[in-house]
Amino acid sequence: MPLPIICRHMATASSSAAAGGRSRASLAAALLLVGSAGGAGVALCLSPHEAAVLQGAGGTSEPKEPDLWDRWASVKAFLGSWRRGPPPSEVPLPVDKLKCHLQPGGYSLERYHPAVLVLCGSFNPPTFMHLRMLELAQQALAKSGFDVLGCYMSPVNDAYWKAALAGGRHRVRMCQLATADSDSIMVDSWEVEQRQYTRTLFVLQRVERELGALFSAGTTPAPAEPAAGACPPTPPRVVLVCGADVLHSMADPTLWRQDLLETLLRNHGVVCISRTGSDTARLLDKPGTLLNTYRRNVTVVEEPVPNEISSSRVRHELERGHSVRYLLPDAVARYIYSHGLYNTAQQRPRLLHLGDQKRRSPIYVMDPTLGILVDAWDLATPPIMHDPCCD
Repeated sequence: MPLPIICRHMATASSSAAAGGRSRASLAAALLLVGSAGGAGVALCLSPHEAAVLQGAGGTSEPKEPDLWDRWASVKAFLGSWRRGPPPSEVPLPVDKLKCHLQPGGYSLERYHPAVLVLCGSFNPPTFMHLRMLELAQQALAKSGFDVLGCYMSPVNDAYWKAALAGGRHRVRMCQLATADSDSIMVDSWEVEQRQYTRTLFVLQRVERELGALFSAGTTPAPAEPAAGACPPTPPRVVLVCGADVLHSMADPTLWRQDLLETLLRNHGVVCISRTGSDTARLLDKPGTLLNTYRRNVTVVEEPVPNEISSSRVRHELERGHSVRYLLPDAVARYIYSHGLYNTAQQRPRLLHLGDQKRRSPIYVMDPTLGILVDAWDLATPPIMHDPCCD
């Protein structure tokens, strides 16, 4: 079947499925079958990055025969392109918390190894465990001789199709509230603002490009200790932070594109925060795997204080009307209740004491960054205004 006909067939099948009220899963299955029959035709729906990879290193214009994972990725990209609205605007990378940590008395460029950490995930909602993961990763790399300039949380795009996934801009805002008091963790909303799901490698490469351009322009982070002098102009290595479940998925060749995973492990590296009893380190010992080949770029850190907090368990408690205090930052809990997320719209929080209660009357203002109404008390720096019920 000619390529244009395949894509037209995909669009026709999608429209009729949507009109008939079928689920996204049924639609995706139908498109996967089209991809199987159409072969390379699905490549028209790949992102520019993936299309370039599919062309191979030989410079030929003939794309390779896509496997099942390629077709599934193309289906998600195709459906993600239906999102209405203008193309995503360029989202600046926050750099306000980047700092270098030099010892007074100078440094050696040969021995100076800066790094930036990126934690990708749903953050649905963000919990203390997410913040703890970044803290442990910073500590582990610092002991290995790296200067960790800062950390990023990158919430996944809405096209990820995860069950009970709150809207991307809500998750970005919750991450911002969770990290408001951190001196090193920032939130990058670029992934959420794209029109389709973005692979983890491309998120890391984007951060690397932005920081590379910043350092090339002569802009370097401020030193944590002013007496140490200016920071070196060495661009940092961008390292992925993940949990044990993600590292286990990397060991399964059916879950990760192997060429992209190899690039991630070779050029970026991973810090895995392992839960107690997960036996994650053994994944690096299996010969013939990418994790074994690049094991020097994988750091496994076992949480010394067992912590079983997870977003799914927090959502479960919220849906049951239970208290979630001390599982996630108070500002995040306030935001969840004020916006009725995770089926809390009809609930009154029980056994919940979130901050100064005399100011709990919501005052809704427009957030200029997110373009949505938010409770003024949920802002990192609430605006000064008259509240007749609380003055």
